[in-house]
Amino acid sequence: MFRSDKKSKEMQSLESSDLFKVEENNVRNIRSCNLVRESTDLSNYPAFIMHSYPLKTSLLFLCFCLGLSSVPRPAAAQIDEEMQVLQLFYQDNDLVVSATRTEKSISQVAENIAIVTADDIKAMNAHTVADVLNSVTGIHLRNSTGPGSPVFLTVQGSSTNHVTVLIDGVVQNSLTEGISEVGSMRVQHIERIEIIKGPASSSWGSSLGGVINIITKSPDESREFGGTISASIGSRNTGDYRGEITGTVGKLGYYLTGGGLLTDGLQPHSMLQSGNFYGKLLWQLSDKTLLSLTLDYLNDSREFVDFRPFADFSAFNRDNRFYSTLSLKQTLNDELSLDLNFRTLQTKTEIIFSPNISGDIRANESTFGGSARLTWDQKWHTLGFGSDFDFGTSDSQMFITGSQRLDKWAFYLNDTMKFGRFSLTPGVRYDNTSTNGDFWSPSLGATCTIADSTVIRGYVARGFNIPSLGSTFGTGPSTLPNPSLKMEQVWSYSAGFETAALKYIFLKTTYFRHEISDAIIGVNVSIDFDTNINAGKQRREGVEVELKTIPIFNVSLMGGFTFVNAKDKTAGEVIQNVPRYSYDLGIQYDNSRFIKALLKGRYVDWNASPLFQGKYDALTWDINLSKEITLTEAVTAELFFTAHNLFNGSQYHFAVYQNPRRWFEGGIRFTF
Repeated sequence: MFRSDKKSKEMQSLESSDLFKVEENNVRNIRSCNLVRESTDLSNYPAFIMHSYPLKTSLLFLCFCLGLSSVPRPAAAQIDEEMQVLQLFYQDNDLVVSATRTEKSISQVAENIAIVTADDIKAMNAHTVADVLNSVTGIHLRNSTGPGSPVFLTVQGSSTNHVTVLIDGVVQNSLTEGISEVGSMRVQHIERIEIIKGPASSSWGSSLGGVINIITKSPDESREFGGTISASIGSRNTGDYRGEITGTVGKLGYYLTGGGLLTDGLQPHSMLQSGNFYGKLLWQLSDKTLLSLTLDYLNDSREFVDFRPFADFSAFNRDNRFYSTLSLKQTLNDELSLDLNFRTLQTKTEIIFSPNISGDIRANESTFGGSARLTWDQKWHTLGFGSDFDFGTSDSQMFITGSQRLDKWAFYLNDTMKFGRFSLTPGVRYDNTSTNGDFWSPSLGATCTIADSTVIRGYVARGFNIPSLGSTFGTGPSTLPNPSLKMEQVWSYSAGFETAALKYIFLKTTYFRHEISDAIIGVNVSIDFDTNINAGKQRREGVEVELKTIPIFNVSLMGGFTFVNAKDKTAGEVIQNVPRYSYDLGIQYDNSRFIKALLKGRYVDWNASPLFQGKYDALTWDINLSKEITLTEAVTAELFFTAHNLFNGSQYHFAVYQNPRRWFEGGIRFTF
């Protein structure tokens, strides 16, 4: 009743995304306390040296996977095996919505997109969105010290505030700093995460680096009542406790969940106490009218940094976030549908330094907005025309006036035209802001399906990023505002293909290139003060390669590799603190009658400035085990166990934020 009846083929592999740069927010906080100043001299960039152990491991893994494709088989079995591959990576009944904000098959998506499903999240025993994204090839998270810790993510070398994060269509990025707290976002209510790698401004506005669109679960329409209860406990009293109920009664569907995430801290000064609640109600007013209401509340208290030995202080953080949406979907006729959405987001953030020093940060933010979209769906094309508006206020002692506003409105037009095996996706969006003027974002993409098993993609787009209110108007003990900041701009190009034509392997590869102008950087204006300016041009280009094998005796292998070359075009030098390359390795055993196991390893060459004293000389490995037990016809139990950082590998960009050593957790999950 509540889900689309359309059919399409959709990729189900864990796809990837991208790369990493020092985030202005973190550096600004350090500068405000007169502790560390980021060096703007890039001349000391170390030569790119491949570490022999990680390189050998990845080459052996690649050779083994490619060797599988050469195993001889009877000719009569080839067609059946090709269908097995397709069924592994494509499924009916699911559509991608993030690319043009209208439902369509992934074979018609020109952007470089990655998908993580609820089943993937369950298999890795993730606690937060950060845990999930850290498993996706190419996405890099810096400063993770354990479950619930604040982290900074980038896509293909972008800054952290270049990545727009949405839940239920609500932008989660802070007005003050422009970043999103994916480290605190819980996962039990997530149905899927769609990740667009590269600018998606023609659909979503400010998103120079990419979009992470979190799509939440809907009520179960097959029964009146059901749910899940789970609990886990691990090292340093790390516990995750969850419960959810769902069902449909008459025309009303409900989904409610809540839980707590607690830890004494896997690293010094990383204690966490977190609680959350999420609810969704769907009311089918008629066959053509659907009304939905969502509510989400999160409360976090955590220590998140110990600057020693750099300085004798630590920091404590409190976050409260509440958002809600009210949406109406109206089917006008067989071809036209109307979607209306109203939303509100309220956040309260405190960062308190101890012992008391100047530089404490407090901000209360309030945003109200909405959107409207008219979709015209015909046999050969799907046209979406829509508008967004948001009115936001940030109250903080960072601002001389005590408060600053960011109001914005936009309209967009996106189309997907289908010509047999070809599709064309033109798009354009106009954004107007109260702080930084206006911007046009055109895009054009094309796809071609070959022999039902290979998709070729090409995409070009213009994108932008709105400077945060903190960058534009914020002050501190050693920072000055710059109200004349302009939007950062990018022209982006990507091309790639994904194929299941290899008999045992799914392969995806993408080339990307981002030409950035008016990039915002911090500069010294005097001995005591610095500020943000639009300076110079940057280029980020690279390649991603991913592969996964079909199961053989319930075992499948997976791997991914990302290389990025981030260059300051003005200085003609490689930019430090953007990971040069990374790779992921994995093996999965999936036998529901016996046991399920997932072993994954990750290596990142952080390309860090010596100032940060980073250490990244080994892979880090996690293993997840689970066993399902049927208790009654209606109740099942699942035992699960995870060993994190199995071999005590060091993988951190900044010595202040060291990754946890080996730690364990286990628990039980009841489904009824």
